[in-house]
Amino acid sequence: MTTRKNQNTPSYPWDKFIDAVNQTHGIGVAPPAYRDFVKVHVQAMDGSNMTGMGWHVHTMRMAGGMIMEGFNFLSWHRWFVLQMEKRLQAIHPDLYIPYWDAIANPAIPAALQGKKLLKSWGVTRGKWDPSQLASPTDVVAVAGIGTFRTFQRTLEGAIHAGVHNAVGGDLAGSSSPSDPLFWLHHANIDRIWAQWQSHHKSQAPANLKEILQPAPIFTTSVGSVQSVSSLGYKYA
Repeated sequence: MTTRKNQNTPSYPWDKFIDAVNQTHGIGVAPPAYRDFVKVHVQAMDGSNMTGMGWHVHTMRMAGGMIMEGFNFLSWHRWFVLQMEKRLQAIHPDLYIPYWDAIANPAIPAALQGKKLLKSWGVTRGKWDPSQLASPTDVVAVAGIGTFRTFQRTLEGAIHAGVHNAVGGDLAGSSSPSDPLFWLHHANIDRIWAQWQSHHKSQAPANLKEILQPAPIFTTSVGSVQSVSSLGYKYA
């Protein structure tokens, strides 16, 4: 059982995390390479590509003003983060993706701030703008929502999007997974969902039989990703 801890845990092995990310970059890397994860997310947010939009990964406004709801926002990203975690564990088996609660700790993790490191990854960021973040009261409010659909839609809004916008640069666009902060942020979104699930056990997505897309990174149904313990991890 993998235990995901807060990124500010003193003993977290940042050297292994950075090394594992490095080893997934470049030509000749065994699939899935880091770029494969980025490409999938770009396709999921391409408003001109109805195949990717049909995965319902994010709520997006289409041409003409139509809203495409992200029915699979939480389920899709739960599996997505888990597959990246497993990819990194193939390099360092004791590694896990830590969660970054940017609202409680409104500063970019120091280990992932170095200009030389970001340049080596080809990552760009804007000026850190914590005014874009949701408030602690927003987090409390979303925890009290009683239905899954409303919870998911609300969480995807300011709490989720605010962090992307606060960091800016690559994290604020469709290629957001190119910035490793993406994985830490979405581990926290997943943690918030897992906590909510523990208090709303009867609430679940309406499309449990739907198969998440695309293969080969996605090979499972919505229903099979509803329990973090069944997926082999937990949060501390």
